[in-house]
Amino acid sequence: MLEQVNNNNGNGKSGLYKYLVQAFDRTYFRLCPNRIRADHKPHTYDFSSLTREEYLENPELFYEKPDEIPEFSLTKKSEVGSVEIFDVRFPSPVQTVHKENNIAYGYFYKNKTKKSSLSLIIIHGWRRSFLYSEKKIALRLAKMNIDCFILKLPLHIERTPKGALSGEYALTGDVYRTVECTRQLVIEIRAVKSWLQRETEKIAIMGISLGGMMAHLAMAVEEFDAGISIAGGGNNAGIIWEGIATQEVKENIIKADITREQVNHIFQMINPSVLARHNKTMNTLMMNGIYDEVIPTKFTVELWEALGRPKIKWYPCAHVNIVFIMKRVVGDMIQFIRETV
Repeated sequence: MLEQVNNNNGNGKSGLYKYLVQAFDRTYFRLCPNRIRADHKPHTYDFSSLTREEYLENPELFYEKPDEIPEFSLTKKSEVGSVEIFDVRFPSPVQTVHKENNIAYGYFYKNKTKKSSLSLIIIHGWRRSFLYSEKKIALRLAKMNIDCFILKLPLHIERTPKGALSGEYALTGDVYRTVECTRQLVIEIRAVKSWLQRETEKIAIMGISLGGMMAHLAMAVEEFDAGISIAGGGNNAGIIWEGIATQEVKENIIKADITREQVNHIFQMINPSVLARHNKTMNTLMMNGIYDEVIPTKFTVELWEALGRPKIKWYPCAHVNIVFIMKRVVGDMIQFIRETV
């Protein structure tokens, strides 16, 4: 499959082009490394509560849907033409040791002139702070009468523990915390979906990078009218060990005396490839860069295979520089939504 991708989806680009787009990403992470400024270790090395066989057979036991929809608080932030933009907060259904992380935050983009029949949940990537791309996408879609809810990841932005950088605690040697906060996010997505169903008839989900992986996990426990991942993949342990953006995470995990094989086992319930057999969303689109070294292409193909080979589009880019063709990517996403929802 990888040879076929390289032969058929490179758009005739030369080896020099591949070198340049990958060099851009490598330079980016040299200049802006994902620093982990302290060693992190799990509070326990007994991970049995995260890897129970019944969870693998029925992930809804692990990502349990809240009995009641949390109370959502909306504050109007601004207005752009026909679109109203709200700051949103609600108590997380999952409480953690980090008090800042126990309130969930987001943005809601709503078309004020016409009731939408579709809402899109948008999940951003790892260590994002300002969400420029997500906001641009949400505004564009809301103008087209697709309401959008941007959900902020646990341990990011307002949810960052005091003294840390946005997302710094999300992937570290504390692999127990990584699993627990992933569980927290998926349960929050389920709460947001329930809340949005009061607003619109149909709900879709889209995630970028790590957010794309999280979207696939949500699709294993919730049926969406459409599911889209941009620059996502499967096999968390493989990505951490082989991806160019996560080498400090790998080192931190090794310092915590945990091996790749152990991480692979501990991360079963947050591995999109493992849970792909439970996928409940039939209209699925994967959108990926053919030269990606952050989420290496082989792990995207692994997820694609596990999902039963849904529709996939390959772009002549790496990971970070997909932003330069985001207008094209979003256009393809809109076309997919129009054709399937």
